[in-house]
Amino acid sequence: MSRSTPAGLTALGMQRLSPTNSTALGLNTTCIQGTVFHISVETNSVRLRTDATAPTLTTGVLLATGLTWLFDVPADNLKFQRSTGSAVVNIAAYKY
Repeated sequence: MSRSTPAGLTALGMQRLSPTNSTALGLNTTCIQGTVFHISVETNSVRLRTDATAPTLTTGVLLATGLTWLFDVPADNLKFQRSTGSAVVNIAAYKY
């Protein structure tokens, strides 16, 4: 039996970001209520910062396409930026 929500967490919503220029993007009003985030990246890699500072095209943790990550960080701190071209970031938000 597969589980769609990690154990002990309540699903809040989904968000799809499409960073296409040099402006870093954060979470929407639904996902910002979350404390745990399941993140996947499509098309091109993105940069992530979890310290509330906007990443740039060359700074921040590089998240490659085709992988998924689970982050337990304050929602206000998550900021995404494309590393090249355009990218798609899919985020599922959960709370305890």
